Amino acid sequence: MRSTGMTISLPTVRDDDAETLVAAIRSTGQPPMSERGVEGARAYLEERAAATPPGPPLTRVSDELVDEGGVCARVYQPDASPGLPLVVYFHGGGWVVGSLEASDGFCRRLAAAAECIVVSVDYPLAPEHRFPAAVECAVRAVEWAAEHADSWGADATRLAVLGDSAGGNIATVAVGRLARAGKDLVRRQILAYPGVTADRAASKSPFGTEWPLTDADRVWFIDQYAPDERSRVDPDVAPLLADVADMPRTTLLLGGCDPLVSEGLAYAEHLWGAGVSVDLHLFSGQIHGFLTFDPTILPSSREALGVVVNAIANT
Repeated sequence: MRSTGMTISLPTVRDDDAETLVAAIRSTGQPPMSERGVEGARAYLEERAAATPPGPPLTRVSDELVDEGGVCARVYQPDASPGLPLVVYFHGGGWVVGSLEASDGFCRRLAAAAECIVVSVDYPLAPEHRFPAAVECAVRAVEWAAEHADSWGADATRLAVLGDSAGGNIATVAVGRLARAGKDLVRRQILAYPGVTADRAASKSPFGTEWPLTDADRVWFIDQYAPDERSRVDPDVAPLLADVADMPRTTLLLGGCDPLVSEGLAYAEHLWGAGVSVDLHLFSGQIHGFLTFDPTILPSSREALGVVVNAIANT
């Protein structure tokens, strides 16, 4: 397929649930992540995660060691049925924040709704572990999950890789590395509002100064992960620059009121232009992070989860 040069006019009005959530956060006077520093940003995210309702109970949840370097993954099994789809998940957080605990509720909801095995990867964070540490870990984790699928009752021939935000960046880079190496493990990649450039310029979004992701936060995250300017044009940092011809079918979820929407649309076109099958879902009034918010906080997340569930079912 060839690129169409598509142009989409971006919205300036958030959905009611997104507007309510943003207004509630704004009223607390909370500073942006970039002003909290690394430890402050991590603590803030963990506090917010701990305050949300727990996910549904599952048959088995276990923490397992991916490699001798100490990388762990949390495996979610909804029931004992054999041959379930296998999803390897990389959380968002600007390469700097996020954890297995902070992602636990979402992973439980996903495993239960999609009736799949979810492997949530605790990849190394920046700035302690800068590029390419997270990417190299992600490649190992996907291979490890495929090798161990039988032990969890998963079908390794139905393996999908899922990532949101910076996790979407890590996910698609890992999938690309595996594809270019001739390792046909991943049947589908599912990317929610991925960061696919390392451009430090202000976004064109009218929401670039708004929680949950400001332009200042985005630049700060990039600086923690890839402080060397030369690395910012590496396709493994900025996958919009990568050769994507061998990529698997892609499901892409974007929020119209997210500063990352323009690069997400560009990535969809980049994949499509390379002949990759792309399912694009644009939630025009939604904010960054809408997929993983608890539905009691952002009801639209139920619809987004439904898109992911459908993609997994057709993997």
